[in-house]
Amino acid sequence: MKLIKRFLWILLPIILTACASTTLPAKNQPYLDAEKEITTLSPDQYLQLSDQTIYISEVRADQQHYQAATGFGKLISPDGSIYQGYVKNGKAHGFGKSSMITGEIYKGEHQQGIFEGRGKLTLSDQSFFIGEFKNNKVYRGEMHFIDGKVATLQ
Repeated sequence: MKLIKRFLWILLPIILTACASTTLPAKNQPYLDAEKEITTLSPDQYLQLSDQTIYISEVRADQQHYQAATGFGKLISPDGSIYQGYVKNGKAHGFGKSSMITGEIYKGEHQQGIFEGRGKLTLSDQSFFIGEFKNNKVYRGEMHFIDGKVATLQ
């Protein structure tokens, strides 16, 4: 028991020093996490676009800036939202998953950076809409509420 107490007294200053030296996370933590991720990537694996969105994937140096951000990859917006899926000219285009910092998740078709086509939007309270989207808005389908009720939009 004395050995354990002595060991704790040795570790306590080290633990307190480590705790005192940590900094609080910034409000825009998802974007900062992306910056940390980028420091481990080589320049041909990411690209910062002019709107400050970060594209992570294989980047072709022989293409123009936005054209280089084409293919399967990850887009991280300055607001912290993350898209994973097919990207065309720096925008979500094709099937993918968009995760917003407010807790909503959209899985489905995108065109030129917006929800367009079939998909599922899960809200932060776990209710969800599944169906068709037009111009970033629900169009036709079913809204499933957490109490089990279903509303049909036509």
